[in-house]
Amino acid sequence: MQNLDPAEAEDFARIRDVQVENVLRILEDSLGRLKISLILPRMVADLEHVERQLQGTLYQPAIEHLKAVKRLDAIETQMFDIEVLRIIDYFHRNFKMNELFPRYLNNLSTYDKTLLFAFETILSVARRHLERTSKAEINMERQLYVMYQEREETKARNESIRKKLKSKYAALRWKQGVQFVILEKHESDLANRKWKNNVRIQNEIEKRGRILRENHKQSLIRQKELEEELEQAKAQFELLVKNNAAKEKEIRGEKSKLLIQLENILRKYDSSVTEKLRENLELEDMFKVAKKELDEFMVLYRKEEAVYKNIVVKYEKEEQRKQQQRILLYMMNRAARKIQRYWQKWRKDQAKRARKARKSKKK
Repeated sequence: MQNLDPAEAEDFARIRDVQVENVLRILEDSLGRLKISLILPRMVADLEHVERQLQGTLYQPAIEHLKAVKRLDAIETQMFDIEVLRIIDYFHRNFKMNELFPRYLNNLSTYDKTLLFAFETILSVARRHLERTSKAEINMERQLYVMYQEREETKARNESIRKKLKSKYAALRWKQGVQFVILEKHESDLANRKWKNNVRIQNEIEKRGRILRENHKQSLIRQKELEEELEQAKAQFELLVKNNAAKEKEIRGEKSKLLIQLENILRKYDSSVTEKLRENLELEDMFKVAKKELDEFMVLYRKEEAVYKNIVVKYEKEEQRKQQQRILLYMMNRAARKIQRYWQKWRKDQAKRARKARKSKKK
């Protein structure tokens, strides 16, 4: 370089600038081709959106290429013939098409994003190294020298601080030894209290378990009594149904007799029309009265049946409500007793701490 005249040096600098621009352009084009390659499967899958986006642009021929790729099913089968390679080459030549689909780039997988970020990092590093100048290198050396001096000063300060810390560390270890002894004593006291609390809790659990078993036993006895009462009610209901069936059978017999009488009257109808007509009307009235009585009886029967069912439902609901009240009362009493015990324990602990504090102040 020292033997070159200014014109040759200028030509060399110009050639270097052109070479740098060519290298950067190749890297940028490669980055663009990588982007279009990564989003190409998404473009094939979302063909309707891509067609709307490319319609009326310079990249409109890409629509037919994407349809061909989808028709050949090259994305799924990974089989690339000459036609598929020609289509891929078209997208690589028109890689700026990826600027129309920023959403696809944002929704890439983690692996694809990592690959894209690595390539962008390579481009950034190459740009920084290729575009640097001698002046920038000199400034960098100066900054490194300043950083070296600061590093030496920092090392000296660290050595001084390390000596101070060493003396403090000895005192700190002595304090830690004392604290460790105190901590062991507290841990021993805590373990003893924990064991006592566990014993107390276990006794309370066994006591409550016995109470629950007794309540469950009483509940089973009461349930058995209710089942017996329900069986009695069912038996009474079946007896009532049986009696009603007998009455209904009797009414049907009476109805049959009336029908027989009506038939006899109809046989004699030819001899005395007027008399038989009157008798027929009387028999019909009797039939209506009997039917009315039967209907009234059935209405009464249905009312009694509804009352019975209502009584059974109310009885079951009342028993369920009483059972829930007993359980709720038991839970509330248990919670109140626990709160009272914890409150008494807390007050005792506070009183002990207050006495210890007063004793320490007197000392």
